[in-house]
Amino acid sequence: VLMAAKCRNAGTEILKPHLTSENSEPLGRACLGTVKGDLHDIGKNLVRMMMESKGLNVIDLGVDVPAEKFVAEAQKYNAKVIGCSALLTTTMPEMGRVVEKVKEAGLDAQVLVGGAPVSDEFAKTIGATYTPDAATCADQAIKILSA
Repeated sequence: VLMAAKCRNAGTEILKPHLTSENSEPLGRACLGTVKGDLHDIGKNLVRMMMESKGLNVIDLGVDVPAEKFVAEAQKYNAKVIGCSALLTTTMPEMGRVVEKVKEAGLDAQVLVGGAPVSDEFAKTIGATYTPDAATCADQAIKILSA
C-alpha cells in the first residue's frame, strides 16, 4: 500500500500542472492534516489533490498534527477551511479538540472531517461537517469559500 501511495504521489506531481491553472488566483485557503496520533495520509493526500484541482491553495500540515497546530496554521494563512483526517478510531477525539480550539480562538473557519471510521453522526456530535470522500470534501470546501 505504501509503495502504491508513493507511485500515486509521483503521478500527481506529473499531473498537477494539467489540473490547475498557473494564471488563476486561488479560490481560498484550506489547512489539511491527519490528526495527532495518526500517521495515515493516503486519504488526506487524495483530498489535497482534489482541492488543488478545484483551485484551492492547500496548506498540508502532514500527519500526527495536534489541534493547536491546525488552529495556528489556519490563523497564519487565513484559511477558512480546516480538513481533519483520521483512520484510527482512537484518534477521532482529536478532531473534537480541533473544533474546540477553533471556537476558543474565535476563528472564522469551518472544520471538515473524514476518514474510514468517521461518520456524519460523529461529526455532528463534535460540531464539524462530515465529508465521506475526497471529491465531496473538495466540493464542500468550495461551498464554504463561495459563501
